[in-house]
Amino acid sequence: MPAPYSSPLLQVLRGCAKESFTGGNRPVTPLDLRSRPPRGPREKILGFYFLPRTIDKLRAELPGGTLGSYMNHDRGFSAYVIRRLGLDMGELRQAVANAPDEAAVVDWLAARIDTSTAQALNAKLESFVAERMSVDDQNLLRQRHPVMANRPELSKILDILEADDKLHIGVDGQ
Repeated sequence: MPAPYSSPLLQVLRGCAKESFTGGNRPVTPLDLRSRPPRGPREKILGFYFLPRTIDKLRAELPGGTLGSYMNHDRGFSAYVIRRLGLDMGELRQAVANAPDEAAVVDWLAARIDTSTAQALNAKLESFVAERMSVDDQNLLRQRHPVMANRPELSKILDILEADDKLHIGVDGQ
């Protein structure tokens, strides 16, 4: 089997992901998302939005961790991104649980996804706005993201998630 990141492009992608989002070989340990939110929805690994956030939520599912008020279910944005990448959430969950550090998770992802699709997927995520959702989904969005009660100008889903994270940690979401 070839060594991970044997091509120069993959070495660059891995280096960017490690520098920007892991601070080195951060161990994969359980997270308590009651005390801090997951990484933001626009943070990237291998060029893709939402991967660092999804990894944090999966770490919160590990024994000793807790999701707090966050969710990781089959109708969520993390699940949407994982499906669009052609991955199975259960397999990613297992990869996170078994990884000694986040670099190993990035290696696992890089072996399975086409990084050339990052810009298109990120643009799709940026295009998600509450107004285009069904009335039922808009109500669910308001229920799950209380920041919307005080920030009616928020429309983009990624902006709503960022503001909700700030509210979650007690920072004024303005």
